[in-house]
Amino acid sequence: MSGIVNAISAFASWLLSIVGKAFLALWDLLTDLCVGVADLFFTALAALVVSIPAPDFLTSHGLQSAFSQMSGDVLYFLGVFNVGPGIAMLGSAFAFRMLRKVVTLFQW
Repeated sequence: MSGIVNAISAFASWLLSIVGKAFLALWDLLTDLCVGVADLFFTALAALVVSIPAPDFLTSHGLQSAFSQMSGDVLYFLGVFNVGPGIAMLGSAFAFRMLRKVVTLFQW
């Protein structure tokens, strides 16, 4: 009698493990599906942002045109005071700050 109970118990545990594995496989499928949908959404959002044209005031003026209109004395002092590398350093600091905020999900 105990042999039959042991066989039924072994079969039940095997069946439970199969159901558990099927549930895990279904869960993995659903998470992959969610990741795929999010990827499609963000790809479409990126395409939408890229399709927005730049405003005219951004395309007609730039730092190169502003620096080319300055006199030689002003350009000399801009070079002595390292304004170009300073602007690059400010830009990289701002980019690092924004990246840090994105990586920590705007919590820091």
